[in-house]
Amino acid sequence: MTLPSEWVEKAQVLFLDAERHLREGHYWLACFEAQQAAELYLEALLVSLTGTHPFTHDLVELLEAPRSLGLRVPEELYTYADALTPHYTMARYPGRKPVRYDKGLGERCIKYAERIIEWVEEQAPKKPDEDAG
Repeated sequence: MTLPSEWVEKAQVLFLDAERHLREGHYWLACFEAQQAAELYLEALLVSLTGTHPFTHDLVELLEAPRSLGLRVPEELYTYADALTPHYTMARYPGRKPVRYDKGLGERCIKYAERIIEWVEEQAPKKPDEDAG
């Protein structure tokens, strides 16, 4: 199984943007982009396994699908997914927010997304040319 490159490319751009926005102090945007990067990676995994994915932004739901297909999903990823999911909506809309976007939250969101991405990448076998050398 290989992950669809278009999905991975978009997710990687979002993840790099999240890191950049964290450095620039745009913490709400870093959290949103981290959530989106994790979402696209999970959807890429599901597309590679089944040809489709659920139409949701709920990362916990997106983790349930590979589990239902027999993949072992570490429990910590559910905690990370649950923490990231609200930033899809909360980060994008001005006004009252139940959370304060600061550097610590931005760093956590990026860390959580990074761990989800690493797990997804572990599920796809290495390409033959990566094994050479």
